[in-house]
Amino acid sequence: MPRRSRRRAPPALHAAVAALALTVVACAGDDATTSATEGSTSDASTTAQTSTSLSSSSSSTTAASGSDSDSATTTTGETTTTGLVCGDAPTLALRDLFTVGDAQENLEIAPCGADLWYFVGASESTLEITVKGAGAGVAGLVAYPDITLVEAQDEPLAPLLESAGDEAIVHSFAVPRSGEFALHVLPSDAELGATYDLEIRCVDGCTRETTRFPTLWVHGWTGFENIGPLTYFYGVRDHLEPLGFPMSIAVLDPYNSSEVRGGQLSEQIDEALVEWRARKLDLIGHSQGGIDSRYAISSLGHGEHVSVLMTVATPHRGTYIMDLALGLAPGAAEEALAFLFNLLGAVSAQAKSDAKASFYSLSEAYMTEEFNPQNPDDPDVAYISYTGYTCAAIDFLDPDKHCNDYVDPLILAGYNILKLARGPNDGLVTVESAEWGDYRGEMIADHIDEVGQIAGLTDADFDHKAWYLDRVRDLVAEGH
Repeated sequence: MPRRSRRRAPPALHAAVAALALTVVACAGDDATTSATEGSTSDASTTAQTSTSLSSSSSSTTAASGSDSDSATTTTGETTTTGLVCGDAPTLALRDLFTVGDAQENLEIAPCGADLWYFVGASESTLEITVKGAGAGVAGLVAYPDITLVEAQDEPLAPLLESAGDEAIVHSFAVPRSGEFALHVLPSDAELGATYDLEIRCVDGCTRETTRFPTLWVHGWTGFENIGPLTYFYGVRDHLEPLGFPMSIAVLDPYNSSEVRGGQLSEQIDEALVEWRARKLDLIGHSQGGIDSRYAISSLGHGEHVSVLMTVATPHRGTYIMDLALGLAPGAAEEALAFLFNLLGAVSAQAKSDAKASFYSLSEAYMTEEFNPQNPDDPDVAYISYTGYTCAAIDFLDPDKHCNDYVDPLILAGYNILKLARGPNDGLVTVESAEWGDYRGEMIADHIDEVGQIAGLTDADFDHKAWYLDRVRDLVAEGH
């Protein structure tokens, strides 16, 4: 996994990009000093009609207007440039995601402008990037997407792609890690703008797969036997990473409130962004992990860092078992509490205290009356949900129940409590409570099978590793 480096670019490359930046700044108008900063966290789906300030070095520029016409003479040191007065600042056009395998012709950069493209590549593959500039030409710079153009001078991922006079410049790009990359394209003569062609295609390792953004997997309870944060999604990492998919696993308290776990997740989101050199992540949360993720997005400001949240069997409206165990609903509280403590392996007084904090965070009362009103969905994040559906042996006698999975004996008591009080469920969470955002259906699995537990032993009709592979491929197809 790449870490952010502070190495310097070759002098020739640094000088070339600096010259381009200074030329663009020279178009800024009559201000004695012009400084512009690129917004590097903008969504790549924004079209070229959206503009922000182009990054540049802090450079003094003196501009003198010779007349009321649209031309000006700008002098920086011994360099004199004559051309259009471009207004307050040069503009950066945020282009669409460039699909590998595509070729586009006659792309135009406005005077005093530049283009920013994003493209996606899988580790251990090689992409061929072809740039062809007309007239005075263009220069292209490949970089990680989490830095500005000026910062990219110190960390180029490829030689500067300079093309003029319709000469095609081709670079073979060995992809250093799976995910998104940035391609900055600047006109060689900023005052004139530019026209260019661009093609990116895969030439080696083309069966490798990747999501656009790294996936961060967020576990639910991890207190019961043989399950820990590093093996919670049993065998999934070993199944997906060899194919090229970038993924990290969050490690949170085994059981605690969603506010505590969400705070821990917030720190790990920041860490994953740095580790992967990424602008955004795709979050995949099972059970309480989905609630923790929603809290990090809505209450801790991570909406701009998350492309999609996919929740699996997350009790978005709480689960009745918790209300029952805490005495928030009438019924056999001691029986429900004993079931949950046994499930989590909570034996010590501190463990039981932490477990009860978790129970309240997942109660119907808390989720519907407090959490959901305080944590509305972020409009810039896609929300996708799935859940499991299981049955007790006796339920298979009723064809209307459409049973395909036998509930694990470990959570049979929870299944029966929910079936009588709320209806179809996976042993811990009802189908209705798990529906959130774009709900995409049920898995043939109970709450334990959904993550391949225990130790990979699931119902014969459910392959959890294949199921998660299909889901990340869905994310690929949807641009996440």
